[in-house]
Amino acid sequence: MERLLRSKRLYFNVMNIFKITYFLQKGDKSLFSYPIEEEYAYMDSLGDPKNDIDRSYKQYLCQRFFMPMWKRPLLSVVSLFVAPFCTVYLLLKGFFIKFSSHSETIIEDKGMNEVIPDSLKRNYSLDSSAWHSGMGLSWRDVNYVFAHLIGWYDPYFILKSIVKIASYSAMITRHSPLSIIVNGEYSFCSSLLTDYCHSRNVEHINVMHGEKLRFIRDSFFHFDRCFVWDQYYVNLFIRQKAEPTQFVVSIPESLNINISEHYKPSAFANYKYYLALYTEDELKSIVASMAFSEGEGKTVKYRPHPRYSDMILLKKYVPEDLIEMPSEVSIIDSVANLDSAIGSYTTVLLQAHLSGKNVLLDDVTYKERYGRLVEYGYILSGNMNNVNKLSDKQ
Repeated sequence: MERLLRSKRLYFNVMNIFKITYFLQKGDKSLFSYPIEEEYAYMDSLGDPKNDIDRSYKQYLCQRFFMPMWKRPLLSVVSLFVAPFCTVYLLLKGFFIKFSSHSETIIEDKGMNEVIPDSLKRNYSLDSSAWHSGMGLSWRDVNYVFAHLIGWYDPYFILKSIVKIASYSAMITRHSPLSIIVNGEYSFCSSLLTDYCHSRNVEHINVMHGEKLRFIRDSFFHFDRCFVWDQYYVNLFIRQKAEPTQFVVSIPESLNINISEHYKPSAFANYKYYLALYTEDELKSIVASMAFSEGEGKTVKYRPHPRYSDMILLKKYVPEDLIEMPSEVSIIDSVANLDSAIGSYTTVLLQAHLSGKNVLLDDVTYKERYGRLVEYGYILSGNMNNVNKLSDKQ
């Protein structure tokens, strides 16, 4: 009983320390915090990577670029203290991880189905149920950590890498996959995990999940294959020093909609504004900027974001019959039944463009953001057919 209590105390102590380390990540700068030239100058100063471990470390340094100076030594000290206890704890857990069932391909379970390319669906037996397989280290993993990570690397980089390896180790041990598919180019551990997967004869594949801008958070990464939506993103990532031979351009079905299959007159509107998070002043401006549709004799609907949009505020300024609820109309049906999609920075605008629809970028309510999107290389802000500015309608 005493041994069980000690084990429980160790578990809760480790979990509390994890919470502290994640808390310390708050307050970092993010997208648009620095001019892109300054970001790229720092990234370029790091030089070319020597191997996948070096790729991960350089990506970590690019992400640390956005961290306040005072936080860097504090996070390192906390991680230096946590890492030995964490490793011992995960090694103890690893003794209880055994093979349970074979999964040919384990896929991350965070809404990946809608962006999986058809080629992966056809050629791989995808299993998301095996994604959460616990955490644990084997002696082989500990040897890998000492051979590749222990040394001059930052303690937080080492700690985070150990935790990620423990997650992959549990999946691979329990399910013996041939491939692991993730959405993880933003993780500085991604290249290291590719190397780790190779040490266990597992293929590591990445799938683009959302819109991308120039942002050195997504730099240096390497997977066996990385599926992206357009050559534009290949060029962007290569400029950000990602391994150049990994890319495969493939548009998932959800981004290249078969319009005739999803034709629903009840869901049609000439213009649809795709809302996200907004203030009251921004919403008032959006509604005012759409007044041009009345002069054209065209219909308009407003589609709130299912998580971010304030419905009480929206109904204050927009009649309910002009609101397209996500719970009633799928995003594919929504895009299929419009003439022009309107918004600021959202993947649905690219979805509309790739499906042959017109796009209006909101440079009225979000004038400053529009300028930033141009600076940071938003794909739709370039000279593209059927993409215009909302201000052209005013």
